Amino acid sequence: MIMSLALAMALNMAAMKGDALDEARKGFNNCLIREHNESVKVKKSGSEFNELIQKACMTERQSYFDLLVKSERSYGSKQADAEKYANEEIQMMIDSTTSAFGENASNGGQLAEEK
Repeated sequence: MIMSLALAMALNMAAMKGDALDEARKGFNNCLIREHNESVKVKKSGSEFNELIQKACMTERQSYFDLLVKSERSYGSKQADAEKYANEEIQMMIDSTTSAFGENASNGGQLAEEK
């Protein structure tokens, strides 16, 4: 529950920061969702999915990372702090997708992409 609340808060904060950042977040999130759904469909194991999702969506991940860092720097954060924040946000999204896979792998549940 705490992870879900934290993710929701992070997503809301990202949405408030501007359209380009929110579009990058959606792009990365939707890419993770597609990886999740395909992995559920082909019945990947948990370990296979965990390995896959850590390396998935590198283009979308980099775009989101770059915009997060830029946004944090605009608020006065140091480069290292901005990068740490961006990495934490990205990992939180990956962790959320991993949790969803754990719940959906056995029942074939699918996630819906953001509009």
